[in-house]
Amino acid sequence: MKYGKLREEWREDIRQGFRECFRVLRPFGTLIFKWNEHEIPVREILALTDQKPLFGNRCGKTAKTHWIVFMKDAAINAEERG
Repeated sequence: MKYGKLREEWREDIRQGFRECFRVLRPFGTLIFKWNEHEIPVREILALTDQKPLFGNRCGKTAKTHWIVFMKDAAINAEERG
């Protein structure tokens, strides 16, 4: 696989990636996620997780790069043990 090239199953790959990130985060841990919208809009990526970001920021010459911050809450941790 070439760097920056997505497989056909990219949606499932990213969905599972988010799931794993939140699984290993401690309660109230933060996840800082970077995405560039060159090919795929960030709204499509955010639709792949149930987690809601705390905030985000656009940057870059064309404002296509997004930095998005998530926090794992205690309720998620209880569900995992549950």
